[in-house]
Amino acid sequence: MTTATLRKWGGAVAVSLPKKLIATLGLEAGSAVEVKIERDAIVLAPAKQRHTLARLEKEQRALDRAARRKPVDRDWLDGAARGREQL
Repeated sequence: MTTATLRKWGGAVAVSLPKKLIATLGLEAGSAVEVKIERDAIVLAPAKQRHTLARLEKEQRALDRAARRKPVDRDWLDGAARGREQL
């Protein structure tokens, strides 16, 4: 069991969590967490991420840049409809 101290931070109260605890959950500064009260306890849990198409595309472009891959066969994506496909 780890003990942490509540501290005043502007108009709010914050708690500093140990690095090992944060790393165990795969979190880092800026990660979103859900805050709940269960019985007499405050429970923090990693927030469930909602994947949007825009976010997935942005992440894919970043991966492509990191791997130095060039976009391949974009004609089908950027071109006009040629059949009965619907977007």
